[in-house]
Amino acid sequence: MNGDDHPGPAAPGNQVYFDDFTKFCCADVGTTVMVVLRVTDKNPGSGPIHPNTWTNISLQEGHFNDCMVEVEIQDKQPPVIVAPPDMVVSCWFWFDPSEAALEDPNNATFGKLVTDLTARRKVTTKDIVCHRYCEKNIHDYPGGTAGLPINSREAYDIACDFYYGLFDTAHWDRKYELVWGQDGYALSTCAVAPEIDARNNIHCGQGSITRTFGFGTAWRNITASQTIYIVDCDPFWISGVCFDILDDITWGPNECSVIPTIEGCGTRDWSPDNPILGRPKVVNGADDNCALIAIEYEDERFTIEPDACLKIIRKWTVIDWCQYDPTDLCWNGLGRWEYTELIKIADIQAPVVSCGAPDCSGQGLATIDPRTGLCVNHITLTASAFDSCSPVDWLKWEYKIDIWNDGKGVHGGYDYRVGSLTQKERAAGDTALVNHNDYADDRFNPFDASGSYPLGVHKIKWFVEDGCGNVGVCETLFEVKDCKQPTPYCRDGLVTVVMPSTGCITVWASDFDAGSFDNCTRKSDLKLTIEGLDSLDICCQDFVDKKVDDELVIPIRFCVEDEEGNKDCCITTLVVQDPENVCPNSSSLKGKITGEIKTESGKSTSYVEIDLMNNGQLMKEMSTVQDGKYAFYTLDMGISYEIKPLRNDDPLNGVTTSDIVAIQKHILGQKEITSPYKLIAADVNQSKGITAADISEIRKLILGTTEKFKSVNSWVFVPKDHVFSDPTQPWIYPSSSNKMLNTKEQITDFVSIKMGDINDNATANASAGATTRSSGTVNFEIEDQKVETGEVVKVHFRSSDFKNISGYQFTMKYDNQMMTYEGVESGALKTTESNFGLTKVSQGMITTSWNSNKGESYGADQILFTIVFKSKKAIQVGRSIVMNSEITAAEAYDGNLVTKDLKLNVRTNKGLEEVSTFELYQNEPNPFNKQTVVSFTLPEAKAATLTMYDVTGKVLRVYEIEGVKGMNTQVINKSDLNGNGVIYYQLDAANYTATKRMVVID
Repeated sequence: MNGDDHPGPAAPGNQVYFDDFTKFCCADVGTTVMVVLRVTDKNPGSGPIHPNTWTNISLQEGHFNDCMVEVEIQDKQPPVIVAPPDMVVSCWFWFDPSEAALEDPNNATFGKLVTDLTARRKVTTKDIVCHRYCEKNIHDYPGGTAGLPINSREAYDIACDFYYGLFDTAHWDRKYELVWGQDGYALSTCAVAPEIDARNNIHCGQGSITRTFGFGTAWRNITASQTIYIVDCDPFWISGVCFDILDDITWGPNECSVIPTIEGCGTRDWSPDNPILGRPKVVNGADDNCALIAIEYEDERFTIEPDACLKIIRKWTVIDWCQYDPTDLCWNGLGRWEYTELIKIADIQAPVVSCGAPDCSGQGLATIDPRTGLCVNHITLTASAFDSCSPVDWLKWEYKIDIWNDGKGVHGGYDYRVGSLTQKERAAGDTALVNHNDYADDRFNPFDASGSYPLGVHKIKWFVEDGCGNVGVCETLFEVKDCKQPTPYCRDGLVTVVMPSTGCITVWASDFDAGSFDNCTRKSDLKLTIEGLDSLDICCQDFVDKKVDDELVIPIRFCVEDEEGNKDCCITTLVVQDPENVCPNSSSLKGKITGEIKTESGKSTSYVEIDLMNNGQLMKEMSTVQDGKYAFYTLDMGISYEIKPLRNDDPLNGVTTSDIVAIQKHILGQKEITSPYKLIAADVNQSKGITAADISEIRKLILGTTEKFKSVNSWVFVPKDHVFSDPTQPWIYPSSSNKMLNTKEQITDFVSIKMGDINDNATANASAGATTRSSGTVNFEIEDQKVETGEVVKVHFRSSDFKNISGYQFTMKYDNQMMTYEGVESGALKTTESNFGLTKVSQGMITTSWNSNKGESYGADQILFTIVFKSKKAIQVGRSIVMNSEITAAEAYDGNLVTKDLKLNVRTNKGLEEVSTFELYQNEPNPFNKQTVVSFTLPEAKAATLTMYDVTGKVLRVYEIEGVKGMNTQVINKSDLNGNGVIYYQLDAANYTATKRMVVID
């Protein structure tokens, strides 16, 4: 229903006039239209009938009937579509490969699709022709045949005809107007719009494009297609023949001819960007749409070449990824080409060498060289070098040293020479052929001259040669110094008297020397001064000037200077007395306070600091020496003075498990401590009573768990004239003496008490002898077990002579690289972890202390206690545990508290074997002024040498000892050493050696 019969601008689309026919249009295709059929018995005439006719009774009213029918509108005339012609183009032909362009029906590049046949035009390309149009290729191009009949020629055949008909060898790149046919067209009754779908099968610009033309779903079976072939007429190619004009690359300015020589070794010098060398260049046009060219190079450097100091072999690689397939095992050689370029490097620049030497801050501690007797010090002597051509590890090094810088050496004025060698040669195990340097740490290393050289100014000259024979040199002076100050030891409180004959006394600086020493300068060569002078004269006039009578106390600054000018000082005092009243009295109101410090048993106590106080202010101080005496002179009389002794060193001095036994017996009432001084010594926690807490604190000290008593100094002092109101409860006592000085001399003595020492075996002064023991020995025994990795092993401790033993203590060392500590287990002895010190288990050491209130005895097979370990590796347990006195002294005590030696044995198939190790112990006593004892253990009987040195390395005495397995002792007399101050003692036995230090005093 067209609606064209309906008047007015807003036609409803319905046919109003009945007519002889009904008109349908393309717009109605696919729809359903309702049609009214009217039949009349009275002829209305032909053509459209006006609606009023049907309502006029005189015309048609009452003369017709209607019926209705639905009409489906269909287009039964199929469309026609013809695609543009198939075509062949070269890689040189440019086109827009996008889908939008290829699917545009008005894009004329490969032919349009028109809907009006009169609009069809020729389809042409402006392109080259080539023989590859006639050849089949791997991109599914079938190749063409020339000369076929017109009606049987395909596009590739036409392309082949073009080649044979047009190709000009002299102008192979000429482009021609090539005609392939006419535009495609699409015709349909109702003008159905055509659709284009473009699909490409292109790799690296080659392959084909298929354009499919159709009408969508309405006529899905009516399609046409166009195939466009893209052929690489001139694939990228390199022949490998020099200067081949057909090559698509030029290798550079030196292609196949001149070997370039470059002066200079900087990276920029031999870079391909250097115009002398250049890079390969792709011939113009060769890198077209069908080629993907990559160019890379790799250099190999060779030094020490015959006609150049450095040669570079530069290997160029060119790959066309459109032709080359790295996965093709049957590669045919296409797509990858290589070219080798040789470059010579000429170097006229010597390596740049930098050198220097450290000052004192970079040197060590100077010592005496026992070989020469000279004082030497370690100094770091190194240099650095850089060369623009030769790699660092290819540089040859050599150095020469002129000791004393006097030009008298055998190597052209130099005393020592080492070289020449490269780092690469050294890494391969080679050594310098010339290796003359007695002072170097490594005489075969020409890169490092570090070593211990004599004090003084010397010269070193470094030589560094590159691969081209250029030699760089660096020369510098270096001064080896002794930068350490001497160690001054002042004699404290030197006392002398004025001479009756002169009223003066001369005191020399050496009189104040208590063993000063230096690391290099011999003692006899040290310069000693007091107040900058060699000596000091004190006369009666000094007494008068100071207004003192009996005693003049002078502060002294005692200094020690070594041969290098290093100096250090200490402060002491000089006490000049006038006991015979040689000098006139300047005052009659002066007095003195004297006294001595001794233990309850009468041992003089040294190293006690005595403070003289007045109203809480320190007036004077001094320290006791081995006789335990002190004295303060020239004190104003009629004033109250406080004397306060202090000493707080070596808390473990005299403290052993035997003291714990004595305290425990006192607590249990088995054997009371009756001395008030011993009761004070037992109260180490200052609780004003003796309890198990005191035992616990003493045991922690013995085991090394703690380093000192928490609440009290190691020594306490009680005025000797103090009377305890209750000697069994001596907890309240004075620690100083307060008295009015009413007489010319007041004597105030003190009793010294070593805390924790109940048995009175502490060393109170330097003249005390070494501790003695009975000849008895208690032997602990363990099994020689063999365990595997990861096993838990229980080491049972037994003893075949544990008879009437009330206590023991020792240090146990085990190999912590082989096993780890896991715990302890009690046995016949009721031990817990509180009996063991575990603070050093990380170092493989465990300490132990056990005691009982009575002597206990056990059989040889009874397990006394057990220590549990876990093995890290397979081990022989009996060879991994030793007993010593490194922390806690190894000793045992019988029921009467008599001290016995303690040893560890291993039960083996051959019987008992003593477990001993090499160990050197601290001498006892130390310091000493008469005699001391050095103890050591040996793992087996062998000769041993004990050598005594002073601080300069001078040997003072050598003791040859026939050592026995286990414990050995050697008595050292001061008279044997002929010296004082710090003395070193070194023990040598077979492959073992150890050194310790002792102090000898006057």
